[in-house]
Amino acid sequence: MQQEAPRVNKNQEDRGKQGIVVFSRVAQRDLFANGLIEKAEGGWRILVRNPWYTGTYLSTVTFIRVTINGHSIAEKDTYISLRGQLIPSAYAKNLHELWWGMGEVAELFLADSALSEALAPKNEVKVDIDMRTAFSYGFPNDTLPYRLSGELEARL
Repeated sequence: MQQEAPRVNKNQEDRGKQGIVVFSRVAQRDLFANGLIEKAEGGWRILVRNPWYTGTYLSTVTFIRVTINGHSIAEKDTYISLRGQLIPSAYAKNLHELWWGMGEVAELFLADSALSEALAPKNEVKVDIDMRTAFSYGFPNDTLPYRLSGELEARL
């Protein structure tokens, strides 16, 4: 007699891995707001949507790394701008009063002077975002790691 598969997955580590896959697929579909890397005063900008499934405080963003055509942007040159407030990405984890709404578009501002040489008309962009969860969903260290990529057009 064949044993029936369990209806509930009680393995917390396995459930955490499943959650990471599901949330990353949603974020992969919706992260880039317009498919462009645009020239901005003092650098470049990419518009991104909040990848988390609800609104959250900016402090949940504990890590951001952007790589364009293999060129990694240093943390000191990466900023997130939300409703006109430009914040160094390393400092974002300290902002408990700034809400980043579900689906709200923010700007990743990249102040790396060497990025101009790495850009092409079409660019492979990788964005790594670690978001600390407010509740335990079973993710390791209560952190949801998004590892996203896409092709963006450079608007010079």
